[in-house]
Amino acid sequence: MKKIILVILFLFSPSLSIFAQQFEISIDTMHLDLKDICRPASRVSLTHAVKFNNQLYCFFEERGIYSFKVKSKYLLQISDTGKILNSIEIPEEIQKANYFDFFVRNESLFLKNYMDNESFSFDKEKLKWEKIKGVDDEVFDDENFKVFYLDFGEFGESTWFIDKKTKKEYVIGTNGRTINYYNNRYILTSGGKITEILNAKKLLQCKPEQQYEVMKGEKNLASISHSLIGSKEIYSDSKYNSFSFEKPIQEIHTSFVVDTELYQIYSDSISIYVGQIKNAKLVPTHKLNKKYHLFNSSHSYRGNNIENDYRLLKFEENENTYGVIQIKGYKIDVKYFMHNIDSLKYLGTDNFKKIISVVKSNIKQLSINQVEETENRIGGTDMKTDRVNTSHNGYYPKALILQNIKTKEYIKIESSLIAQKTEYLYTTSDKNVKSIFIEWSPTQLTKEPQIFDFLNEDDEEKNTAFAKKQDELIEIITNILNLTPVIKKKDDTSLEMMWKIKNGIEIKLYGSKKFEKNQEIRMIINLPLNSK
Repeated sequence: MKKIILVILFLFSPSLSIFAQQFEISIDTMHLDLKDICRPASRVSLTHAVKFNNQLYCFFEERGIYSFKVKSKYLLQISDTGKILNSIEIPEEIQKANYFDFFVRNESLFLKNYMDNESFSFDKEKLKWEKIKGVDDEVFDDENFKVFYLDFGEFGESTWFIDKKTKKEYVIGTNGRTINYYNNRYILTSGGKITEILNAKKLLQCKPEQQYEVMKGEKNLASISHSLIGSKEIYSDSKYNSFSFEKPIQEIHTSFVVDTELYQIYSDSISIYVGQIKNAKLVPTHKLNKKYHLFNSSHSYRGNNIENDYRLLKFEENENTYGVIQIKGYKIDVKYFMHNIDSLKYLGTDNFKKIISVVKSNIKQLSINQVEETENRIGGTDMKTDRVNTSHNGYYPKALILQNIKTKEYIKIESSLIAQKTEYLYTTSDKNVKSIFIEWSPTQLTKEPQIFDFLNEDDEEKNTAFAKKQDELIEIITNILNLTPVIKKKDDTSLEMMWKIKNGIEIKLYGSKKFEKNQEIRMIINLPLNSK
């Protein structure tokens, strides 16, 4: 549902007369259906977003929880109404990358891997990525200059202005990720300061070893320029240090130009504001009445400056709600992305008794189809993490290593304390289950835990719950198999028990006597390998 708000910004002219400027703010919520795209029991977060051909292209990252630990990226093409038009295949190099840039340049869409400099161009007709020669670090382009930026970490950062006519290069030792051309001058905006350049030719002219192409290739730290010659700070947060982990009291996220006015989007501990620099001070002209938690990767900046009056910012609301703020002229468009990948429902039981009953009744031939029917009936959720070998799990019999196998995993959340993961291993030739690995571990939420969450955990409650669960499992197996377990290992903390029917089922339980440090129970159920 879209809500439109008209905002009057009261601005003060140099003659102190007051005039009003009308901004239009629209707020819209899009419900993204990710259940057929992402895996369940995972944390899904927005990482990158651009506007391209009047549609949003967004990268989401999925991080599996429990012991699945799957990490995947998804690129979604989203309409203005929130409909997912396409899920676009991502190059393997980007899928594996920790840091990459995703941006629009010259009406084309690009990807650039930060570590290996691999670059890709998007074919919008085929909806495919094509590998290309490495994309450079251009951040701004006008009729006079091409502007490039490089970050050298703790050694500093440099922004180059390269004259298109003379090819001479001029450098300034400051952040040039966000640039506006305003009132015949260049404005460079970063978190705690705004720098003005009246004439880029008055900056430090580069020596050969300081030129962009040389520094990009060799990264000669001795040649990094820290010069601010030819520039002027028109705003600076005196308490802010760019080398500190602390954010400025008033953090500037971007600048944009509308008509003849330069505006900033900035935030403090209370809200997000539209503001302007007046007498070297950041003055609010409108309060958005909400603290949006804006974020951006330090390695993603090449598409910041497509248009002087356009900016796109990303924010996080909670574990399953993200969004973008688009600024175009006097219009500010806030779009929430609410996805439906969330915590799984508490079932009140893990239905282990039903699983072991099905296994006993089908010792000679338990098909994967029977497993799927059973898991669907008792509330299991397919984790979509199928594998084709046993390298991830050392509990499986060695005899299965050389066979053609597949695995299928399900999860059931019993309560706020205990979750059960079940992995079925079956041979591809007959699709019969040969081994089952089950793990009981603490329930995890899709929300990323904070350090204080661990400090506030009630370990005693968990310890009691796992001790009770272990006793319950021992009793169920003993009664259903009508066998007394053999205790395989005795020490002060660990517990290992085994039930075995001759020429039939074998069950091993790995638990604990105290559950003080590691709340976890594991079990391997082996069926006859020669079953048909």
